Amino acid sequence: MPNINLSPSDETFLDAMAMLMAPWGWPRPVGRIYAYLLLREAPATLDEIAADLGMSKSNASVAARTLEHCGSARRQGEPGSRRIYYSVPAEFSGPFIAKAELLDRQVRLFAGQRDRAIPATVAERFSRLGGFYTVMREAIEGVIADQADAQGRKDRAASFTG
Repeated sequence: MPNINLSPSDETFLDAMAMLMAPWGWPRPVGRIYAYLLLREAPATLDEIAADLGMSKSNASVAARTLEHCGSARRQGEPGSRRIYYSVPAEFSGPFIAKAELLDRQVRLFAGQRDRAIPATVAERFSRLGGFYTVMREAIEGVIADQADAQGRKDRAASFTG
């Protein structure tokens, strides 16, 4: 697969995505590779990613593995080759599933503090945070379920027309 030529608009998109993902804890190269993979029609090798984005292959590898770990990139091999390709997954829920799990763990942590001798204002704070995080987790899980249902309906409709 040949390298892609990034237009000035593509570069703007890469930089904007990197800035938007920084508050999520993604270093700039991770955000840029994610945007790059979103722009590609086909999976990319680490060599292509590094060359197209002007970074070292080792930096590209670390960033791609970070994306893979959080569910925002998919790693795949090629039969008969050691070459590894990266692409965006078909479903985009990966990082949000992890956030929902984190929220649930925080709720359990707050609930576990009830047996401690803590001031009433602190207990109330934990209770409100636990309630807020529960609603956020449920909202994330609801959106993920809605998307899965919509994709299932789309797949069933395609099987009837195909």
